[in-house]
Amino acid sequence: MKLWSKEALVMGGIYGVLDIPFSLLGIEIISAFLFWGFIISIVILCCNFHLKPLQQLIIKYPVSSYYLSAIGWVPYFMIINFMLLTGSGYFIDYSDYFVKYSMGILLNPYTGLCLVLISFITAYIKKLKINGD
Repeated sequence: MKLWSKEALVMGGIYGVLDIPFSLLGIEIISAFLFWGFIISIVILCCNFHLKPLQQLIIKYPVSSYYLSAIGWVPYFMIINFMLLTGSGYFIDYSDYFVKYSMGILLNPYTGLCLVLISFITAYIKKLKINGD
């Protein structure tokens, strides 16, 4: 299996940037299509297929791809937490209210926006450290 972490993080960043405005505006059908497109593209990356537009984006715009990869972990974080909270709700026998409340916090668009801002600040600080050396 090839190393596809850069492509996966950039793909997560693209999904995050495209999905946040639609989530904040409450247009759920477009968010759902973007989510399934994201899942399909990750499956394609896992099968060692190359997404040429994604590779061209990384080569042509290295600074933009750097920032996209800095926020690319956010969708993966939300998906993994969804699976963990749902699984713990079934196995540990939490109430339905607890699982719905926890997922409501994680899937709230403002939580995603805060995570994106934290990612941008982290990338900016790393860039300052690299340029300062």
